[in-house]
Amino acid sequence: MRLKTYSSGKGLRFIYLLCILMVVFDLAMLNIDGSWSGFTKLSPFAIATMLFIMYRGLPQFIYDSDGEVLNFTAREPNLLNFGKRFNNHIEFPKRKLLRYTISTWPFRRKLSLYIDSKEGASKKVSIEISYLKRKELRDLKRSLDTVIAKNIR
Repeated sequence: MRLKTYSSGKGLRFIYLLCILMVVFDLAMLNIDGSWSGFTKLSPFAIATMLFIMYRGLPQFIYDSDGEVLNFTAREPNLLNFGKRFNNHIEFPKRKLLRYTISTWPFRRKLSLYIDSKEGASKKVSIEISYLKRKELRDLKRSLDTVIAKNIR
């Protein structure tokens, strides 16, 4: 099964641009006299919006369970050039998936996968899935339940 969510990241480019323009405008207006004393008086709306977007997680989610390998990718296409934090990729064989949990907080969802490691213990990896719609989340759960059921047999 393949699951791709590309539509979520398109609107964020406009929001990023607005927030950056608000911060630049605030800096220009507060520091018009040349001193940086007003640096702490930035627009609370712009800062709160940026923090909220960071809290939600990465907007594009790609899941692929075709073949013998599970692929999970979460990324932010607008900020890929700024570092590895904006591109999260997890890949492992289906037979190693032990279980999964989905933790839900206000405006945020996180998928935690428990993978069988070489040492015999389970390893936990997490990926943000906040921007998945209800139908996409149901399909993801169904696919992961199928993989786990095949592993138990």
